[in-house]
Amino acid sequence: MKKIPKIKKFNHVGGIAVFTPTDEDIATAYNRSRKMGIPSNSIMKGQGRMTGLLGEIAVNAYLPRSRYVGDVVWTHDIVHKKKTIEVKSKICSGIPKPEYNAFVNGKKDMKPENDVFFFARVRRDFMQVYLVGWLPTKKFLKKADFFTGGETSSNGFHYKAPGYDILIQELNPPLSLR
Repeated sequence: MKKIPKIKKFNHVGGIAVFTPTDEDIATAYNRSRKMGIPSNSIMKGQGRMTGLLGEIAVNAYLPRSRYVGDVVWTHDIVHKKKTIEVKSKICSGIPKPEYNAFVNGKKDMKPENDVFFFARVRRDFMQVYLVGWLPTKKFLKKADFFTGGETSSNGFHYKAPGYDILIQELNPPLSLR
């Protein structure tokens, strides 16, 4: 069995990297969120922004020598080893299972300007962030299923918006990008 390296602030459970944000991490996410404001059509009254920003903070902490650029660039969040990474985060209530999904909102013919999608789940109380995996953008768009808004998947998930969906178990493990 391959030994998993010790990474500060992270534990590994199965193939998932579990990040425990500090008070400073949560304050950073909150301050970034406040600068961005709450979208007028926000269902979650800004909580979605906190979810996304904590996911970005966790991925940036996980990848050595990565650089956060999400506050000045709108096509991706992080640069790591000359690759542009877009972090996609969803809220959750506990550790995600392999049969759960990873989702990217967008149109059928979308052409993202990033090299990699990295997927995270953020616990509703913001006390844990689960890094579930990643895929190169082109491979993700080829492998993922497209759903229009209003559809329901075979596992019962209802899609409010159009986008691409793939099972977590089909992603590359977080460690393989380090």
